[in-house]
Amino acid sequence: MFASSNYPPDQAAADRFVAEMRHGTLIAGTTDGYPQVSILPFVKTGDIIELHCVQADPTFDAVRTNPRVTFFVSEFLAWSPHYWVNEKDAGRATLNFRAVAFECDVERLSTDPNDVAGPLSRLLAAYEPGASYEPVQMGEFYGSRLRRLATMRLRIVRRHIKFKTGPAGAAETKLRVAERLRERAQPGDLRAADVIEASLPDQPQAVGGPSQ
Repeated sequence: MFASSNYPPDQAAADRFVAEMRHGTLIAGTTDGYPQVSILPFVKTGDIIELHCVQADPTFDAVRTNPRVTFFVSEFLAWSPHYWVNEKDAGRATLNFRAVAFECDVERLSTDPNDVAGPLSRLLAAYEPGASYEPVQMGEFYGSRLRRLATMRLRIVRRHIKFKTGPAGAAETKLRVAERLRERAQPGDLRAADVIEASLPDQPQAVGGPSQ
């Protein structure tokens, strides 16, 4: 991602955002083909990201070929037309989004069903705290599914943050765009307005989880 001076990175805001999110995109390069991508649930603890996927996933094959990957956590919010900012300047149209790209080294890959069960258990604990279910372990109940899966452990090497929450410019401009989003009220617009407003100084920081 281009590191624009109009949108300086905010590490604390990025940490809160990633903690809210329930999926990311794993991007893995190959030696002689096109990069492969998969949308996957994840658990992030410190500088470690745990994932699982189907062994037949071509992205898993790419990871085995090249253990340097990017895990991209993003949320598209809304688009805003230029005339909300400047009626003459078409360049003021923009997309509003939040994104963090983690460049990672793959520390561990495993297709052992017992290894897969551990990250799946931690994933369920994070996504469904307090829920009741058959414990995830090898056996008759989960065995056939666990044997089809693989697990990955990624160590974060560096990260790139870009929160394009509102157009570049003064807080008044961003608030005006948020107001227009509320008036337009297309799917996602109200949430986008909430996120833009919460990103401004002296505004509430808590924003609900990602829209479905």
